[in-house]
Parts: sequence; structure tokens; C-alpha cells
Amino acid sequence: MTGTDATNTDGLTSGPAPDAPARSAVEDVKEASRFLRGTLADELAEASDHFSHDNTQLLKFHGVYQQDDRDQRRARAAKREDLAHSCMVRTSLPGGVLTAEQWLAADALADQVGDGTLRVTTRQDLQYHFVAKQDLRTLISELNRHLVTTRGACGDGVRNVVACPALVKGRDQGELVAVAQELAARFRPRTGAYWELWVDGQKSVSALEAPESEPLYGTTFLPRKFKIGLAWPGDNCIDVYSQDVGIVPHDGGYAVLVGGGLGLSHAREEDTYPRLASPLCWVPEERLGDTVEAIVTVQRDFGDRLDRQRARLKYTIDVGGLEWFRAEVERRVGVPLAAPPELEPWAGSDEHLGWCEQPDGSWSLGVHVDSGRVRDHAGTQLRTALRAAVAHAAEVRLTARQDVLLCGIAVGDRAAVEEVLRAHGVALAEELRPLRRLAMACPALPTCGQALGEAERIMPGLVDGLDKALVERGLGDLELRVNVTGCPNGCARPYTAELGIVGRTKKTYDLYVGGTVGGDRLAERVARDVALDDIPTALGPLLEAYASGGREGEGFGEYCARVGGEVLVPLVPETGRRRRGARAAAAAAGADAEAEGPG
Repeated sequence: MTGTDATNTDGLTSGPAPDAPARSAVEDVKEASRFLRGTLADELAEASDHFSHDNTQLLKFHGVYQQDDRDQRRARAAKREDLAHSCMVRTSLPGGVLTAEQWLAADALADQVGDGTLRVTTRQDLQYHFVAKQDLRTLISELNRHLVTTRGACGDGVRNVVACPALVKGRDQGELVAVAQELAARFRPRTGAYWELWVDGQKSVSALEAPESEPLYGTTFLPRKFKIGLAWPGDNCIDVYSQDVGIVPHDGGYAVLVGGGLGLSHAREEDTYPRLASPLCWVPEERLGDTVEAIVTVQRDFGDRLDRQRARLKYTIDVGGLEWFRAEVERRVGVPLAAPPELEPWAGSDEHLGWCEQPDGSWSLGVHVDSGRVRDHAGTQLRTALRAAVAHAAEVRLTARQDVLLCGIAVGDRAAVEEVLRAHGVALAEELRPLRRLAMACPALPTCGQALGEAERIMPGLVDGLDKALVERGLGDLELRVNVTGCPNGCARPYTAELGIVGRTKKTYDLYVGGTVGGDRLAERVARDVALDDIPTALGPLLEAYASGGREGEGFGEYCARVGGEVLVPLVPETGRRRRGARAAAAAAGADAEAEGPG
């Protein structure tokens, strides 16, 4: 589509025009791929350490991104050497659920074919980094042997379906993970290419043979990634308003929200932007799957296939209008859609850390993971500790805040689990400073090809600097949510955070404030191009204003939203501005960015 308005075949005026001939080169790659096969089998058999450009587009549908070690680029270029290629492999775990055995198998593979770490994503997945091309089949086939898939974890389709993972006594929450698993199964690609390439080891069919069809996705799948999430009423731990489709149990059915998405481009801030999902309808339980499928197919048919920067559902809705979109979904469902209900206020975002009694009388323990990176390092052997602690658990559940829940622990084993963690230097949630416990970051450099600056690697120092600034102003116990990303694509959801820090260049960041702990309000930018070392100084006057002017029980985000940018922006000192000419470089990088995305 080109984004123009049209009258569809049923006489509904407005809405973007479907089936327009102009489209991006990625669309041609998908259509010619024979349902995601391409020439991947041939290239897997070659000695080269990387894939061709077209095949890297297809790899995403199999849960793989081709990357390179960006720390080595300059040195290798000086020696006229090629990039240090590797791959990132992402699992797809609806609701973030793994058995204890699956966790141990996934952990072992991190040493066998990865870099010795596992990374928990903001979409409840696991990622392996620095995987060599020749190890891809070993990793993916072994994961599948333990019933863990990478299919649909990336690419232009429905990504991993997230859901609040916590099992809390007093609320029937098992249904959320079950629904997430049902929806994930419904929207996984049907092509056999995945099994041929990674599991059975058979070379794909020749170009002369006609592969199977994709009844939902067709030959070009969706225009862009599509994210679905389920939140429990009052607990928005999965950031339901950032989803293409957000689902909340309500009155025996579900409230359905549509059109959320947080990415933008620095080079196109006039027409790319973060957007919160809009209430669409209420549906009974038995009609949820059909309604979500109708939403997906509207995006399939009307989403922008020319401009990938505007190919997400949020833009389709904004071009056509919510009423047009609702009418089109209603037409496909075949019954009138009930009005969306008013949801109960969001009490906040429960990170589900610490001990919690489950409905069956057993216990879960939420363990904080700095930036989602499960690893052993000096002073803290988190990987080893979790490996030992899992012996006492029935399940492992991953949160959308990059943490790990050990579930199904008998009450008599609680002390043993705590002893294991402490013996390996792993602090319990209540022993952590609030800022560290609540901070989130994307991987960024050196692996992500879209990163403009650092995120995960700067978090320890950044958290220390911000924590010092809080303590100096008497705010050391403040529950402040800080989300950091290395580029504007927003994988760590900075645009709904109380304090969002977004990479603009390798050394500078934009600062956003005023999001809510409930995730139902966008933050406002108060500073551009702030040097990393100057971030605590730049935020100092805002923290002082909050310390003196915040109301009783009012969080930092609430205060910033109440006061507004007109008051806050002038408070930020003009420090840490970057060198002349870097703006154009950052804009050029942002113009072509296509985020690897959080799960």
C-alpha cells in the first residue's frame, strides 16, 4: 500500500488502500522465498561465515538475526578484513514459560554454541548471542528436541505472545499463559521450511516444486512485526498499551486494545512516533481468537508494504481512523463488536520479584537479572546459582521486565533456594537498591546492528550515577523506573517509562520523563543530545524540583506529567552537547533502522 485513502470493495470509505503495486524490496524477497526457504539450505552448506542479504531477511522468520561484532569493525577495516559475523538466535516462549528441564537444556547450549550467557528479553524470550553460522543447526535442532522453538520469534509476523507470568494466590491467572499459548499456536507460520532447515536436516524443495500454502500469511506474510500481549487487570507488567493487540480479562471476556507501538526514527520524527494502544472492543472468551485473527488480517491487507518505517499497525489505524478499522474488523468477524469497557485503574507494574505464594500452595521466587543478562562474573555467579536453584523448581518463567521467576517451589525448600543464591553472590530483590531493581536496558552494542549508542554495557555506571544523584537529594528510596535503549526503536520501552534514555549517537542520548508505572501514558522528551556522563547532572534540577514540589505519594513520573514540559525543559542545563556534524550521521542511521525488536 502507499498510504492513500480508498473505498474498499464493501463500500467503506477511508482507510489505506490495499494491494497497491508499490512495495519495498523486502516484500519481493518474501514472495520469491518459496515460503521462507530461499537459498538458506545452500548457504548453510557453504563454508562462508555469513549469509547473503536476501537470506538474512528470511532468517528472521526462523528466529535468527545475522549480526557482527561492532567492537571489531574499525580494527578489521584497517586490516581490510571482513566483518566479524555471528548470529543472534531468539526463542519463542509464549508467556515466558519453561520447564525446569528446558531451562537447564537452554543454559547448557549457551556454552556449547553461544558466548556463555543467556539474555532474557522484554518479550519473555531467551536470546543467544555470538552464535557462529555453522552452529545454527545444532542450536536450533537441540532446542526443538527439548520442545523449545525459535519459529516466529522474529520477522514480519506475529511475534512471541507475552502474558503476565505470575501465579498469584487469590487470582485465577493461569488462563493468561494458556491463552497466550493458544494464540501463539494459531499464528505460527505453517511452512515446513523451518523443519527442513533446522530439525530434519533435509535440503529444501527445488524451485520447480510447489511448496505448501500459508492460509493466513500468504506469500508475503505481514508488512512488519506484530505484537500481542495479555495483562492482568490492574497489573501491567507486560506494558499492554505498547502492543499491536493488547488483551485484558474483563467481565467473563476480554477487553481488546489495538495500535500500540513504541518505535520512531530520529530522521523522521514528523511521521514516526510512539503510540499507545486504543480501546477497540469487548469480546466473549470464545470469540477472542477470531477477533484477533481479524485484526491481524486487516493489517495484512491494509498495512504499508512500501515504507517499512510506517508499516506497523499503529500507522494503519491512524491513516484510516479507528472507526474505519473497527468496521473492517467487525465485517471480518461477522458479528457486531461490543463497546470497549472501562478498565480498572492500573495500580502499577508489578515486577513480581521476591517470594509469592501460588494458588496450589507452592511458592515462586522472582530473581532480578541486570538487563536480562544471565551470566557468571566476578562476585556474582547468576547462571550457576539458577542452575542449582532450578533443582527445587517445577517451572521457570521469564518476565517482560527481563527477570526470572522460579515457580513451584515447596515451602520447605525456600531456605535452601535462598542459601544457593546467596552462596553465589545473588542478592534477593529486597536487598537491591530500588533503582537497580527496576532498571531495564536493551542489548545495543556490540551486537545489535541498529544501535546508535550503548545501553546494557553502560547500565551499571549509569545506575550508580543516578542513584548517587537521588541519594544527594534525599530520594535514595525512590521507586524510579529507568529504561535505556541504544536507538529510537524502543526495545526496552523507554517511551512509557518514568525516565526514558534513548540513544541518539554513540555518546549522546535523549531524555524522556513522565511515563507512568502503569504504562498508560507516554513520556515527554525534555532534552536532546545529552552526553552520557552528563545525564545525572542534566536530570539533577528535575530531581530537585520533584523533591521540593512532589505531592505526598506522587511518583517522579506522575510529578513530571503534572508539571509538564513547559516547566521542566528550561530546568535542564545545556551540558554535554555533541560535536558539530554528528546530527546528520545519527539521522542517516535512524532513517534506515529496522530494530531487532524485543522478542
